Amino acid sequence: MPLDVAATLLCEAGLLLDRLRRHRVAHAVELLDRAASSSRVTRALTTANADYLRALTCRSWRRDRGEIDLPARVAARVGDRLDELLGRGELLEPAIRWEIGALLAERSLASWGTEVVLGGYQARLR
Repeated sequence: MPLDVAATLLCEAGLLLDRLRRHRVAHAVELLDRAASSSRVTRALTTANADYLRALTCRSWRRDRGEIDLPARVAARVGDRLDELLGRGELLEPAIRWEIGALLAERSLASWGTEVVLGGYQARLR
């Protein structure tokens, strides 16, 4: 996986868990994992999203960048916490699963994760 993709996923996952923690959500990782495991394609993906999904699931990348180049939407939220968020390497595998769930729902990781946990998925698990 290219370094910039891994860094983006780690940052987004860490920021999402921080947001859910502020809402006092217990077991956020498990809730997100369960939501991701039940995600399905509901309509045809764009070519770009289909390629990205294939790369995430097959771990097959056509490029390998040796630098961190975060998308603006992520960099603005990370601020001075980049080292802290990148230090949470244990989140990479879950973040890949969550990104796949978000991709299948045609959402960003942050909006998908917030919606599935705070928007009722937690209630359906009970």
